[in-house]
Amino acid sequence: MPPSVLFVRDSVNHKNKVLEVDASNQLSVKDATAQSSLSNIDSACANISSDQATATNQSTGNMSLTNIESSVANLTSDPSTATLQTVANLSLSNIDSALAGTITVSSAAPARASGSLASAASKTAGDLSASVDGNSHRKCAIFGSCSSDSGSVKVHISHDNVNFFEDNQAQYYANFSNGHIAGHFDVNARYFKVEFMDTATYTLEYAMCD
Repeated sequence: MPPSVLFVRDSVNHKNKVLEVDASNQLSVKDATAQSSLSNIDSACANISSDQATATNQSTGNMSLTNIESSVANLTSDPSTATLQTVANLSLSNIDSALAGTITVSSAAPARASGSLASAASKTAGDLSASVDGNSHRKCAIFGSCSSDSGSVKVHISHDNVNFFEDNQAQYYANFSNGHIAGHFDVNARYFKVEFMDTATYTLEYAMCD
């Protein structure tokens, strides 16, 4: 078989050269950089293929596994341990301290005041009772009796206890069967008094509350 010759181009001298092989017909590579890289790769592969479970890394692995096992054991244990119980108690104590003094419950009865406007007193139509100071109260009721079935009383109001004005919405009439009188109104002005609208005998009281 005739010999074959393979030429390659010399990129430095720009000449054709014969590609040579050794006695085993293998191409001889003389590139120092390539040979160094191949040597490093060969060394790395040798290390990979060797036994990696050395005493040092085996010990490190065992320690990691021990820590994981301990953590899992703590998670699966009874949470009512002394440490967790202490933390829970502290949390409840903080909540109790934060709420202290913020909720006030008062069971005090509303302030009340009462008195008499007439006590079995003979009144002439147009007579006025003494004035009453309704300060600090919002509601007032007046109630009593009149000897005349046609009797009634009308509330007069004032803010200065000097100038009084009739409250035409607050006039209360005696019951025809027993002469009872009753009614209530808001204390929007501070003072009030009542006018006796018929000549008769009146017994009349008032009661105020918040």
